[in-house]
Amino acid sequence: MKSILLLFLFLALAVVLEARYNPRKGLAAGRQRKHKYQDEGEAFVVLVAGSNGWYNYRHQADVAHAYHTLRNHGIPEENIITMMYDDVANNQLNPYKGKLFNRPHGKDLYKGLKIDYKGSSVTPDNFLNVLRGNASGIDGGNGRVLETNENDRVFVYFTDHGAVGMISFPDGILTVKQLNDVLVWMHKNKKYSQLAFYLEACESGSMFDSVLRSDMNIYAISAANGHESSWGTFCENDMNLPCLGDLFSVNWMTDSDGEDLKTETLEFQYELVKKETNLSHVMQFGDKDIAKEAVALFQGDKEDREYIEDFGLSASKSVNWPARDIELNHLISQHKKSNDLTLSSKLEYKINRLKETRRAIKKNVHMIVDKLFEGESEDLISRVLTQSRPVFDLRCHHIAVNIFNKYCINFNDYEYAMKYAKVINNMCLYRRIEEIILALPDICMEIDIEEEVATRMEKEFL
Repeated sequence: MKSILLLFLFLALAVVLEARYNPRKGLAAGRQRKHKYQDEGEAFVVLVAGSNGWYNYRHQADVAHAYHTLRNHGIPEENIITMMYDDVANNQLNPYKGKLFNRPHGKDLYKGLKIDYKGSSVTPDNFLNVLRGNASGIDGGNGRVLETNENDRVFVYFTDHGAVGMISFPDGILTVKQLNDVLVWMHKNKKYSQLAFYLEACESGSMFDSVLRSDMNIYAISAANGHESSWGTFCENDMNLPCLGDLFSVNWMTDSDGEDLKTETLEFQYELVKKETNLSHVMQFGDKDIAKEAVALFQGDKEDREYIEDFGLSASKSVNWPARDIELNHLISQHKKSNDLTLSSKLEYKINRLKETRRAIKKNVHMIVDKLFEGESEDLISRVLTQSRPVFDLRCHHIAVNIFNKYCINFNDYEYAMKYAKVINNMCLYRRIEEIILALPDICMEIDIEEEVATRMEKEFL
């Protein structure tokens, strides 16, 4: 009996010393023990790639990677809902038909991927209804929604283009007001015990900054702050593919792939990813006490090393490009490498067209501001065009960006226009929403980016 007691004391001392000298493991393990033997529900996941098109390859590769990461850590297939347009793996430009890669010569991530919402069913409304658990509101897809309760944990990962106070879908936009409204509703209706949200997009911090409350048991991490670009990674690769992933996304998944998530906290993952994502400022929002929880509670507690591969070059040390420049930079890179005169000519045309489109978008945004603020000082107009700030008036921002999208420049047709969402946000600081509603449709009546670009191309380059 005495020897058993001594053994027990020795083991207890070893646990204490491990926690003391390995704070990361000690803290996470301690938090894990708190929950391990309690019936606190399950972990449920929503994965969304909000874009389509060949040059947005990385978003679908990110989500495919996330799916396998979570499955390999033990999240059941029936607990994961995936939204992906699914036009990349079998795209005619893909030299590896039916395959997706998130790093050069990595694993094929399309194999075994289960997608619940494809093509036209990847919409803001479906995403919101999935979160609400509102199956009757779903249009398309297989109709799966979160069927969670107050004991369950929810992990949401979204990757796509973004702007100040908005993120994009293949045919639509989702504003900070819409996202915040659904998160508040989920909290009020007890749809989770804790929720973690990882968001990959330009200006992604603006979806939470000064908006996400700290008393709703929600912890959010964004790839960038509210006024900067996120970055694509593995952009110059020998596979002749566009950027294979996003820097923030690849970093958090690389960490999750190689760790026992029962002994790592969300806080540790945040700090690690923040350090590795060296070209933008990874931010955290909401209830930061949740960051002390084990990652396993949201991403699975199975310790699976089968998915680990030889990572080789880290994402942060590869060639990385700002998200909005990826298509243009990829075309320029292809043009430099091409020895085919016909191909070079086609690539040059596409490059010039993209540059002209950017010029036209910028010119028209300036025209809109000049007319909306006619008679105002040059200093005020300059502030409207350049100021970066959080979204304070969610209602005005929501209405204004949707009016701009409908009557002025469509964000889905011209992703680069999202760069100027900050201008729309600033309009709400100096004009009442009623004035914006009345003025914008008339001001934008004659805007035709496509015609303007075609005319310029014919005059300047043909």
